[in-house]
Amino acid sequence: MISSSDTFTQDGRPPAHISYQGQLLIAMPVLNDQPFNHSVIYVCQHDEDHAMGLILNQPISGLNFSKMMKELGIESDNPRFAQRLAMQKIYRGGPVQNDRGFVLHSLDYQIDDITLDLGGPFISRPDGEEQGVGLTASRDILVDLSAGAGPARSLIALGYAGWGPGQLESEISQNAWLVVPASQELIFGGDPEHLWSRALASMGIQPGHLSGTAGTA
Repeated sequence: MISSSDTFTQDGRPPAHISYQGQLLIAMPVLNDQPFNHSVIYVCQHDEDHAMGLILNQPISGLNFSKMMKELGIESDNPRFAQRLAMQKIYRGGPVQNDRGFVLHSLDYQIDDITLDLGGPFISRPDGEEQGVGLTASRDILVDLSAGAGPARSLIALGYAGWGPGQLESEISQNAWLVVPASQELIFGGDPEHLWSRALASMGIQPGHLSGTAGTA
């Protein structure tokens, strides 16, 4: 846990920056109002200047992959595959730029100079190599998904959660967020209704025990 006493080290220097990129943020009871109530966020980027992540468990009511494709004027040339994706949920990624789309996905798919390689969490592929997670904000990936040429695992979100310099660290120090390791199963496993409790369970934590939970795990 980061506390006010950690503002400077014993030799008077500021502490080294701790990046939570690739981790999950689980909203604690103090965040009991929208847009972060019971949210689980994958931290896509985090450096000394900013942090950015996507909420994984807030599906947008009345919007799915099929409806989004129609609204964007994208017609699939692979109807059978498009039908399989038709009911895939579209998520509210956060309160910032909620008219902009982001696709969090497995790195079996990349667009040169567009896809950001976010690193972990990693899974082992049949060829023995490890596969991480990518982020693509481009219409092209939606076209490829509808055609059956996209990534094997994906989560589509509108908007993102953002923090300025030191803001996320401050919120964690105030026990607003629990930081836990991410896994691709938690990110892409669906079942948004139970993701908050599943993410807690991955650390052996029951919701009723949160009053004594520290800011990081």
